[in-house]
Amino acid sequence: MDWIRIQSALLAAVISSALAINILLRNRMNKLYVLYGLFNVNLVAWYLTDALYVYSNSGPDILLKLRSLAAIAIPINALRFFRAFVADKSKLTFNMFRLFVAIAVVLAVLIILDVHQHTDLVLRAVFGYIAISLYVSLYFIYRRYQKMESQIEKTRLRYLMVSGAIAFTLALVDYLPGIGYYFFGNLLTVVFLYFLFQIILKFRVLDLYEFLGRSIVMVTFSMVIALIFLALVIWWRRDIPLFIFNTLIASIVLFILWDPLRNFVEDRMNQVLFRERYEFAAHLLRLRRDMSNVIDVRELADLILARVESSRRVTHASLYLLEDYALGYSLRGHVGPPPGLRIDRVTHHPFFKRLADQPVLVRENLERERRQLDEYGLVAGPGGVEELDAVLSTMEQMNAGVCLAFVADQQTMGLLNLKDDRLREAYSSEEIRMLLSVAAQATLVIENSRLFERVRDRDRLAALGEMSAGMAHEIRNPLGAIKGAAQLIDPRLGGEPDEEMIQIIVDETNRLNTVVSQFLDYARPTRIVDSTSTDINEVVERTLELVRRDNPGESEIKTRLQRKLAPVKSDPEQLKQVFLNLSQNALQAMKEGGSLTVSTRLAEGRLAGGGYRGRYVRVSFSDTGPGIPEDIRQNIFIPFFTTKERGTGLGLALSMRIMKNLGGTIEVSSRVGQGTTFTVFVPV
Repeated sequence: MDWIRIQSALLAAVISSALAINILLRNRMNKLYVLYGLFNVNLVAWYLTDALYVYSNSGPDILLKLRSLAAIAIPINALRFFRAFVADKSKLTFNMFRLFVAIAVVLAVLIILDVHQHTDLVLRAVFGYIAISLYVSLYFIYRRYQKMESQIEKTRLRYLMVSGAIAFTLALVDYLPGIGYYFFGNLLTVVFLYFLFQIILKFRVLDLYEFLGRSIVMVTFSMVIALIFLALVIWWRRDIPLFIFNTLIASIVLFILWDPLRNFVEDRMNQVLFRERYEFAAHLLRLRRDMSNVIDVRELADLILARVESSRRVTHASLYLLEDYALGYSLRGHVGPPPGLRIDRVTHHPFFKRLADQPVLVRENLERERRQLDEYGLVAGPGGVEELDAVLSTMEQMNAGVCLAFVADQQTMGLLNLKDDRLREAYSSEEIRMLLSVAAQATLVIENSRLFERVRDRDRLAALGEMSAGMAHEIRNPLGAIKGAAQLIDPRLGGEPDEEMIQIIVDETNRLNTVVSQFLDYARPTRIVDSTSTDINEVVERTLELVRRDNPGESEIKTRLQRKLAPVKSDPEQLKQVFLNLSQNALQAMKEGGSLTVSTRLAEGRLAGGGYRGRYVRVSFSDTGPGIPEDIRQNIFIPFFTTKERGTGLGLALSMRIMKNLGGTIEVSSRVGQGTTFTVFVPV
């Protein structure tokens, strides 16, 4: 009994069944899918009846009849499928199909009437009929091939014709008298069916390359695994217990090596076979890693566009983000010729409707779908040619070959468009899946950015409330003093001019002016830094000269300046304002005297909060005052927060704002009863 023939037939039946079920579950309304499914079902019937016929040693005549009838039906289903596949509605192909149907009917009648038992000519005629019809199916593809103008489509059809000719020929040779290998044809036929399945679903030549590449990778990986297994179990195979033990050890070793070995083989094969795609994948992986450190949307747009441009896989790229009122999407950056500046949600409704169903749109797929709808005459209505034309028009406006949506909570937050004019199908399905992972990471960044903005707005409102309360307090006190003094010198109330009261009015008016001036300084938009090469030590010394002249008190001022400091690119006048404020605060805190030590030194590293990393100059103002309690220290940079009787509470807030504008920061450390140190960090 030919067990190889039986097993190969059963294996082919299982694979054909799986393909038929797979494609019919996808869309039973698609005529091409249904015809492909019926073709596979017919082959399943042939493989099963052939296996049973061999298993029964050419047993009951009913099996031979069923086997022959299943074989006769194969050409009919093949011709129907390939005619629909190439969309050939010509009279020639229709007449050829009718001719083969007529021949099939005649042969089926001869089989049913048992004519085949009296002469071998019937079975030989069945064999010839099947052979001719299968090659006629390939002729249908060839006719389409000659009419195609697209090189991409011609390449796809050429692959199909070559692989089909090889599979059909070997399948027929298997059943020629005197040869009878039987299993080569079965296995190659199901491989061809799977290849055909991929073409029907993907329609992309790049994906066929990917399919072939993955097949090579899997074959290579399987061979490596098989060799390892054989090497581990081949010794002492005559000793059954030891053979079982070695098999167990081999299984454990393979389980451990499975993932790293598979990744190693895939990486090496991809580097050899698909070098460009491998480098593109590595590029996208680095982009995803870099995006994890981004919170600002503008920085995100610049990073994505810069990286896709440096990959050398795009000629056009653009990034759109949802506007505040969600009425449309504004262009945030682009590579190549400028696309449209804005995409309105209402005007481009068909595009966003299609994007809601698919997170990625590929221009070639849409154009192919449009051609198919045009062939069936579906011009208007939902999903018709007019709607697809609108979608393609929107993509043309954005210079998009591939459009990826940033989707969060069922809302499209943004659009990333890529295009390579040098190739028609520039990105394979695997590369598009990698780009979708980039879009998912970008969506997360956008969500985090919006959350951060909401938190910052909340903090800004809270600070505004505290500022309002502080400013009201600072204004109300001088106004009260002015009102009291004015009433005392008001002639209508019996008052007389008094120099002391007049001086109070002048002093409090000046105080009000100081409060308003400092508030305006703080509220004024940050001005552009006039960066010049600045010697920090010189700025410190000039500042301390003013401090000594204005504060001739009991406190001692000392300096510990590092010589030969690297100059910094900064604004010396703004630095002087910060240093002056910190020095005066320190001296005012030491009411009973003490010492203020100002030191400078060069340092390197990351500033607090991770904002700046590199070389910077540390300028420290250390006093021996009473120190600052923890509950007060955490509020000292809040506008209008002060512990002084006549302070405005804007000095430290303004100093911190200046340093942030200069790219640095201010840190404070303090111990109650021991003193306080304010440290200014100035980037070099």
